[in-house]
Amino acid sequence: MRPSYDVVVIGSGFGGAATACRLAQGGYSVCLLERGKRWSKTDFPRSPAEVAKCFWRKDKSLGFLEYRAFRRIDVVQGCGVGGGSLHYFNVHLRTPAEIFSSRAWPREITRAVLDPYYSLAENMLDSAPLSPPAGRELPRRTSVFLAAASAAGRTAQLVPIGVYTGSDRANPHGGGAQSACDYSGNCMLGCDLHSKNTLDLNYIPLAEKHGAETFPLHEVERIEPIDGQGYRVTYRKLDSNNPRLSQPGSVVGRKVILAGGTLGTTELLLRCKFSHCTLPALSPRLGCRFSGNGDFILAGAMDTDREIDPGRGPSITAGVDCSTPNNRIFIEDLGYPDAFMWMMEGVIPGENRLISLFKAVSTYISSTLGNGSGRIGFEVDKLFRGGATTRFLPYLGMGTDAADGRLRWNGDQVEIVWSHRNSRQMFREMEQAMKELSRGVRGRYVTSILWHWPFRKLLTAHPLGGSFMGSDPDTSVVSHRGEVWGYPDLFVADGSMIPSALSVNPSLTICALAERVAFWILHGRDMGPHDPDRPATH
Repeated sequence: MRPSYDVVVIGSGFGGAATACRLAQGGYSVCLLERGKRWSKTDFPRSPAEVAKCFWRKDKSLGFLEYRAFRRIDVVQGCGVGGGSLHYFNVHLRTPAEIFSSRAWPREITRAVLDPYYSLAENMLDSAPLSPPAGRELPRRTSVFLAAASAAGRTAQLVPIGVYTGSDRANPHGGGAQSACDYSGNCMLGCDLHSKNTLDLNYIPLAEKHGAETFPLHEVERIEPIDGQGYRVTYRKLDSNNPRLSQPGSVVGRKVILAGGTLGTTELLLRCKFSHCTLPALSPRLGCRFSGNGDFILAGAMDTDREIDPGRGPSITAGVDCSTPNNRIFIEDLGYPDAFMWMMEGVIPGENRLISLFKAVSTYISSTLGNGSGRIGFEVDKLFRGGATTRFLPYLGMGTDAADGRLRWNGDQVEIVWSHRNSRQMFREMEQAMKELSRGVRGRYVTSILWHWPFRKLLTAHPLGGSFMGSDPDTSVVSHRGEVWGYPDLFVADGSMIPSALSVNPSLTICALAERVAFWILHGRDMGPHDPDRPATH
């Protein structure tokens, strides 16, 4: 690592990967710091022991998934070169235009302004609705979800996803070999075929081709201004063999871009403001406008009138707009990895399965004693068909929650102060839509286990806000171009800059906003639809 760079980017998720790539293409020297490690496709967990080690636990394991539990909401986020793309469910939707017209957003950001950046991101991520690989049809989960929506009087559609389903190829953006999706459903646990278009297959290798240097296992702890030279970024270099060991170090960036995710970026800024006192002039609004993007996970339809096999196929394939006059609401089908399906089969009691198990054991004992046919199949078909998840249709709901949570510094780490109170009506409307979908396939709606009293908790994979953009420093943390108020050349380019719920999966919007941050740094203006300065994508 050099002592200094034109740009130091902290975090390699959608915001960090996009800005690092575009600024490297623009001729800047770029240092990309990532707290997680670089994962090859053979490293991803498959066995129970490996899955247990895939989680990031401070000073214990350096996995690519981090689950953080707070009082009223839990958050899952990514760690590793590629950030959340390593475990996300691949959906790339443009945020509805009306979201940007709300008072929460700066007037400079509109859907029309973002559309050229959306197009750039879609090209890089090879985003398209699912086209089944050769020899396969749409997953049963997809077909059942489409039928459920139709029976409920709604029109569902295949959503654009970053999943490759063609013949073996070299990724056109420089990320190496890719094979077609095999419908294993392991998107959350990492794709060992590289059919999932993660950021380490597109933005990051393209950035490195243009000279960007990536440094995994570098966890940033502090940022401090250096008069006339930019900012010094202090980090811990982690030991992959022993997470308890680390070496201190630092690097100077004439510009610094924070892209450590909603929790990571806001937590770092709060630490710098209140503990290190290196950025004392940060906006008093730092930490405000936290949103879970209205995420409602772990709900679904049980005992549907047809088999679903929810673990097969890409983890999300279709969605339906269930908006009301009061709220934007979008619901998608949801699949979990095979490992999770087998775990659920083991822990969820089911009367039919218990009866089938008793019959299977009885048949086996009878055959062993010479009183049966001796056939190997002894009721096994019935045993597995009686499983709890065979006819389970999971949902992912997203909607316009109130975005009134707060990320607060407790002196050691960030806490989330959040309540569903001001978003209760939206969640009621979302669950009503899920009940309608469930009835469409004669299923029994079950809510999230976290949503039951007395917990009344939610789980979000799409945390937003905390270091949000706006029109002035009294009411926001960064400008519409992502620059931190009061600190020139310090930028935010991730989900923390988003000031409201989006009501759809936010990865594409984060990517588009990061593309815009980089374009403004390079050109001092917005990119037009056919702009001569549009960056190359291959």
